[in-house]
Amino acid sequence: MTSELSPRARAANLMRMASETFDVVVIGGGIVGAGIARDAATRGLRTALVERGDFASGTSGRTSRLVHGGLRYLKHMRIGLVRQAVRERDLLLRQAPALVRPLPFLIPAYRGHGPGKTSIRFALFLYDSLSKDKVLPRRAWLGPEGVLMREARLRKEALEGGGIYHDAVTDDARLVLAVIRAAANAGAAVANHAEALAILHEGGRATSARVRDRIAERIFEVRSRAIVNATGVWLDRLRSHREGAATARPTKGIHVLVPRDRVGNRGAVVMSAKRDGRTLFVLPWNDLALVGTTDTDYVGDPDRVLPEADELGYLLESVNETFPEAHLTARDVVSCYASLRPLVRGPSSREAESDISRRHEIYEDRDGLLSVLGGKLTTQRGMAEEVVDRVCVRLGRPLRCVTRDAPLGPRPDTEAEFRGMGFDDGAALRLASRHEPDA
Repeated sequence: MTSELSPRARAANLMRMASETFDVVVIGGGIVGAGIARDAATRGLRTALVERGDFASGTSGRTSRLVHGGLRYLKHMRIGLVRQAVRERDLLLRQAPALVRPLPFLIPAYRGHGPGKTSIRFALFLYDSLSKDKVLPRRAWLGPEGVLMREARLRKEALEGGGIYHDAVTDDARLVLAVIRAAANAGAAVANHAEALAILHEGGRATSARVRDRIAERIFEVRSRAIVNATGVWLDRLRSHREGAATARPTKGIHVLVPRDRVGNRGAVVMSAKRDGRTLFVLPWNDLALVGTTDTDYVGDPDRVLPEADELGYLLESVNETFPEAHLTARDVVSCYASLRPLVRGPSSREAESDISRRHEIYEDRDGLLSVLGGKLTTQRGMAEEVVDRVCVRLGRPLRCVTRDAPLGPRPDTEAEFRGMGFDDGAALRLASRHEPDA
């Protein structure tokens, strides 16, 4: 088998899908679907994956680009959620060093605004304690002078110090592609621009998916012993046998990219939104600063989600509050993007957007369709393991998960290979995080 994702490989995979019967078909080519396909294929299950657009063209390619444990969830004492995410973060740092890289964060403490120094120091202590493998440097505390030596253009008034902690950063779309490649290399038939139109049934059970090749405009059926719906905010479109109300509650997040020299941040900075105190990030992204993210309920067509002017203003005014010399306006925006988080709908319709559960859920409908909702880049591997465990029970095949120990993405020496081709250190680093040398 090959990890090639070429038009020729796609055509061959579509032929396989139309002619073979699979153990599991995964619908959705974001990070969750990719992770499920990788896990299933590496266990030896005959696996197929279809994605109606490009791989990672939905939420998974429009994230904050962070691989993180969710420090802010400690505010609500969601210890189990954070522990799981921290440990999956540490796994990714070991498995994919060319794709997932450590990133230090500074949280400044201001008197009368945002979290105080006592709560920050306790949160960082707890965050460190949840990391079992200790693959990242430990936290540190800086006084006001130390904070300003690190980030000279931060607001100085009422500054009481700041905490340093580490998470990780990735190119989100490239991480998805690396997981897709791993699935293909293990034997999965994967195809983008292949849309699942409907789930077909025999004797009341889901037995196949009707799929449209959106390039050749051909419709065919993919037969499978198990079908997994991993379409995120589009989850309920395929669930004809679900009971009760819709399970997905989309919340909207936007990000904005502005010139980094205007902001003046040397590294990653955590800040509190000026209007409502929400936790925001300013991240270094080459010569730009990536600012995000908003978190608002969304009602509308998930295919037409766009940033709004007021949302841009919310982010820009928060940067200007934290970095007073920035003076950012809408004219300074280089790029912006919006996405929808596929969160689990709770029992209360009045839940605040930021309080909706970040956990994931696996649903099994009366027809046997498995659907998975929630999660994020960081936790996809563990989610996939749970889903495929369910599939294996159904198939009567107790196969062991192997993704915990498997490398992912370009080889660790890829950066050195690019330097050997004559690229400078910065270019070699950027290329290694995106491409194999022979890609």
